[in-house]
Amino acid sequence: MNPEGFEEFWKSYPRRVAKGDARRAWERAAKREPELLAKCLAALAWQVPTHAWDGGKYTPHASTYLNQERYDDERPLTAEEQAEMVQFNAWRKAHADDPVTNTITFDVFRRFQRDQRRRA
Repeated sequence: MNPEGFEEFWKSYPRRVAKGDARRAWERAAKREPELLAKCLAALAWQVPTHAWDGGKYTPHASTYLNQERYDDERPLTAEEQAEMVQFNAWRKAHADDPVTNTITFDVFRRFQRDQRRRA
């Protein structure tokens, strides 16, 4: 049996061990997640190069990756995004009395800041 998308996932996954376990985990995950392949490939694009996986030393088995839904993990902030987060938090603190400030998200703040830089 070859569940749809599994072979492409398997070829893209950096630690190819326990293929049978991975295939069974894929079958279970594919029932819950209709866009599983797309989500996995998008997540792996940023997960594989990160230092968290340390060149394979800490890379989970594919079955663990799927069973733990690691494809839904949040991407860590880049250095630029971390600096922007510091600015955002300072801005929110400076405007804490303004009720509108509490409704503005980090993403909205980032877009506004980038638009301002482009206009300058």
